Amino acid sequence: MSVLSLRYALKTLVGPWVMLPVAGLEVMNFLQRGMPWRGESLWTVDWFAIALFIVGPLLAGAAAVDASRLSRPGNIHLVLATSRPHRPYFRAAAWCALPVLGVHLLTIATGIAVGGVHGTPAWFGLAGAVLVQCLAICWYVAIGSAIGRLTSPLLAGAIAAIGAFTFIYLLGEGSSGRFEPLSLGGATVSRLGYQYSAGYLLAQIAVFAITGAALLLLPICQRSGRVIPTRIGASAMALIALIALGGQYALPDQRLIAKAETPTDCTDAEPTVCLYPEHQRFQDQAVGHVRTLTKAARARGYDALVPKRVEELSRTYRVTSPDIAGLEISADAYATGKVTLEEVASGLVRPLHCAGLYEGRGPGPKYWQREFSLYATLLHTADIKVDPREFPEPAKILTPKEVQDIRADYAACKLEGQ
Repeated sequence: MSVLSLRYALKTLVGPWVMLPVAGLEVMNFLQRGMPWRGESLWTVDWFAIALFIVGPLLAGAAAVDASRLSRPGNIHLVLATSRPHRPYFRAAAWCALPVLGVHLLTIATGIAVGGVHGTPAWFGLAGAVLVQCLAICWYVAIGSAIGRLTSPLLAGAIAAIGAFTFIYLLGEGSSGRFEPLSLGGATVSRLGYQYSAGYLLAQIAVFAITGAALLLLPICQRSGRVIPTRIGASAMALIALIALGGQYALPDQRLIAKAETPTDCTDAEPTVCLYPEHQRFQDQAVGHVRTLTKAARARGYDALVPKRVEELSRTYRVTSPDIAGLEISADAYATGKVTLEEVASGLVRPLHCAGLYEGRGPGPKYWQREFSLYATLLHTADIKVDPREFPEPAKILTPKEVQDIRADYAACKLEGQ
């Protein structure tokens, strides 16, 4: 069989079966728990990287099998006899990678279109993150191509797939505190308050581009019936290992950097309620719940439970004044599309401006008894019954004077009183 006919056979065999798991995995990710509808562009881009945890090793295995077929006895001499022997391997690798790249890019574009573009996303950062994911796909294929041209078809796929899984844990677990080229995303919590580090993305791009190109261009020769790297090829493999492993200690170590910004979509009536543009779809519900609770509190004489302003929190932003209450959109809200009145009430009574809430083990039982009592009291003013016995610490319905005293302590961040 000629190299040309083998290449077209590879097109027929590899492309469709690689695309099927890619499409299936990314569609499942897209539908899971309603998350892609957060409206956070950075989160959406990161979310679809989850599929690469499975797709990457599959691609490496597929590319290895294709490259190994080119290196079989009866084919290898046709490859080595050409003036540029890397070209057949490059063509086989390209056909393995290009359909997957197309599916991946289309899925990300669909996710962003459905979730909507809100606020002012950092488009250069998003484009850089997408480019990194695409280069990672090509890198997995390049690994498979390099392994396949040195291994028999029977072993090539298994070795490449297992090796790719191993590389994920060595170079992309995301918890080492070092630079990890395979740290591609996989967000399970909100990314509000963060942006991509340009230095980290550029380092990933450089590592994938340099090592991937070296793997795809790996020069080989045939000796005693075996295909082995040339001296230049062996040197290139050593350089690849040095870049991939040594880069963990020499390159930037923070993939995301904090960007604490206050929410900008605010109402005019008091108390002012501010949400992030990404969560605009929850604004009517959140504002309605705040109005219900504050109106009821005033009517019952609990003015101390009414803040001047309510602001949504992000991963890096928290309120700084006792007159400002916080609001968090829970993970359940993304799935159900509903913000509950109880969630809003919890934010209205919590002294989120106090550093003591975030330091060490946090406040003690007396604080929680007071907070649960404030929470139960606020709901009680709106005629919502709660069973105080359901709370981890004993709670009771407070008088307006008791509420005022607790709120005065909170203003001075005396979380447990005197």
